[in-house]
Amino acid sequence: MNPATAKITAHEKPEDELIKEFCQNLQDCKTVDDAFVTITSLFDSLDVPIERITLVRDSETSEVTLNENASGIRREFKAQLQKTNLTIVCISIPPNLNSLLQSLVTSATATFQNWISQPVAFPSATVASPSAPTSRMIGDSPRMRELSIEITRAARSDHSVLIKGESGTGKTTAALMVHEQSLRSNKLFVDINCAALPEALLESELFGYEKGAFTGAAGTKKGLFEIADGGTLFLDEIGEMKPELQAKLLTAIEGKRIRRLGSTKDVPCDVRVITASSRNFRTMIHAGTFREDLYYRIAVLEISIPSLRERDSDIPVLVHHRLSIEQQLNGRSSPYQIEPLALQALTLYDWPGNIRELQNIISRLATRINNDEPITQESVLSQLPQKAIESGSLLLPSAARIINPGEDLHAFIARIQLLAIDSTVIAMGNTQDAALRLGYGRTSLTSLRTNLQNGIHRRTKRKTPSNTNPNQQSLPVG
Repeated sequence: MNPATAKITAHEKPEDELIKEFCQNLQDCKTVDDAFVTITSLFDSLDVPIERITLVRDSETSEVTLNENASGIRREFKAQLQKTNLTIVCISIPPNLNSLLQSLVTSATATFQNWISQPVAFPSATVASPSAPTSRMIGDSPRMRELSIEITRAARSDHSVLIKGESGTGKTTAALMVHEQSLRSNKLFVDINCAALPEALLESELFGYEKGAFTGAAGTKKGLFEIADGGTLFLDEIGEMKPELQAKLLTAIEGKRIRRLGSTKDVPCDVRVITASSRNFRTMIHAGTFREDLYYRIAVLEISIPSLRERDSDIPVLVHHRLSIEQQLNGRSSPYQIEPLALQALTLYDWPGNIRELQNIISRLATRINNDEPITQESVLSQLPQKAIESGSLLLPSAARIINPGEDLHAFIARIQLLAIDSTVIAMGNTQDAALRLGYGRTSLTSLRTNLQNGIHRRTKRKTPSNTNPNQQSLPVG
């Protein structure tokens, strides 16, 4: 493909037409190199330099590095669909293009995914490297990078793993990733939620039963330990298991054998046990509701899943990824668009329900969109479970609600001022509009921000008046 034909006069086209033409150009490419040229040409026409493009297709990685030494602030735009993962690192992006660039990356990922589904061989780029196992978890924040390392370490071992995290953070996904990267990956991954079944039914599901073991046991049934033999058994919400059943589970893990209900024979089971819970086990052990010896058996290795509010920098990527899924589910030809203020509102929300809640909210928003209208801040605020937030409000990060250790009132107020300035600049897109929104002149706001960053707000200690000041008049006595 001739790179010149890939050039699109982006500034002269509506976004929908631009995205449609871009996808068509990608579809017409014959090699990954040509596809990378098409992407680069479009971004150049938008005055957005690209530092690096990384494409992972069906565990094969293609990468090209362009403006590695260029100066400017970097930002990654990512999208993931099934077996395809695309990352484009851009330099010095105009704020008004963030939403468009993410839509372009999402659309390109969908096009690359179509290549995988086609039975036509597609040559790789000339610059390629072996890839690590593709992550099922989306995000590139420091916490997620740490989590990826923890999962890889756990996969190398065959010890029991306890995964801790709030509800909706992705504990089951993490357990599956450990299994897929382990030596047991060619065997079954079997999971069960211990909180979803009554104790008697949970016991029969785990260990199986013989015919006649109880009323209704019309035949012999294998339990999940036997079914998962050679593979991984994942016990979600193990903290909800009753102490009586905990004792039987401990015996099964220690002896690597189980006994079906109604049987007198032991059945060997080579199973790696992974458990998960949102409960505090130390508190439960102290209260006598969880066996300490079982805890030591299941928690040889521990993995902590961060909450969504602890990795809020991943929220924009998660939002766009979910929107791409909604596009497929709803059969839309064009990607969903979201306004910057709407994305900011989603980023600054606390997400007590974590990923599960985010998926629910995005699904609701997607169903409310008519034609090619973008998702607005007003529509986002109408779906978030917060009261008294009016349209046009600027939301501050959750850090604004915390007084840090050793932070006095003056330091706290100064930090809130800085958060307010930075959040407004991001929301408005530039310092001039932010200053107008906050009732400042541009120069005054910039000066205030510099002073706050340099700590000039801090009070100086008052000097204690001297009692021997010769110029101080004494009060009359008597």
